[in-house]
Amino acid sequence: MNSRICPAFAVVALVLIVPAVHSATATESAPRDAAKQLIKDVVYNELADHDHHAFFQYIDEKRSGNETIVKAEVETRAGRVHRMLAEDGKPLTAEQQQEETSRLQTLLRDSEQQQKLLRDYQGDEDRIARIIGLLPDGFLYEFDGREGDDIRLKYKPNPSFKPQTYEARVFHGMAGTVWIDARQKRLCRLQGELVSNVDFGYGLLGRLDKGGTFDMQRVEVTTGNWKTRELDVHITGHLVLLKSIGKEQNERRTDFHQVPSDLNLQQAEAVLNQVMASRDSRGTHVASAQSGIEQSIGRKQSISLGLK
Repeated sequence: MNSRICPAFAVVALVLIVPAVHSATATESAPRDAAKQLIKDVVYNELADHDHHAFFQYIDEKRSGNETIVKAEVETRAGRVHRMLAEDGKPLTAEQQQEETSRLQTLLRDSEQQQKLLRDYQGDEDRIARIIGLLPDGFLYEFDGREGDDIRLKYKPNPSFKPQTYEARVFHGMAGTVWIDARQKRLCRLQGELVSNVDFGYGLLGRLDKGGTFDMQRVEVTTGNWKTRELDVHITGHLVLLKSIGKEQNERRTDFHQVPSDLNLQQAEAVLNQVMASRDSRGTHVASAQSGIEQSIGRKQSISLGLK
């Protein structure tokens, strides 16, 4: 509803018609209120899990532009540790495997690298929490049906919400669909499109173009523990005086296995080495990531939407 002061004749008209439309207005607003309450419940559950989540190892397959990287990744309280397994559809050579071993061993010896790993991890976690926190007030919702056990909601930017940061402005510029697990009230899928250009510094520092899209899909990997299975983002534009953004990125995670919550970096390295050895002993050839990986955007140049 428009919050500006109405002229006197409009006020009189409202007084006369409110009794007649009150019932209809209440009927129309009830579904909107219910949808917003559902989103609040989902955000509460997601943030509670965010603070007390379990830790996992998995295979991460990422394509950015023409480059494809497959790596094993392990979550620890000290940060996420990874080991590359394949590049552009081909297993690593012996020389590349040795480089990965040396990189990990250096990490275990270098306290500065460990501090950076932890800072990056905490920064990602804080960013995720901030973005989740935008959902109840940053958007308007309406029910859009069901798909199996999922409730589907349409969302669009809430015009009365004023984002305070660049990342909030980007996210608030989206409209699309959200899927919610009806039983657990957890986020299953979030799909959106930029419905207008997003300018930074009045367009002088950069712009993300209208029409950019993202699609994040999540899955329950163990009872009560949900992880991002796939993130596909495609956004074009420019940053810092016409530097073009047009890269594509898709990230897919598979083969989740829970690991102890007190796993340290040395133990995480051992897990990664075991994954590599297991794949080598089976003679596993990593397939090209082109199957199902089509669209997205370059890493830090885009939009950090990936939930854990």
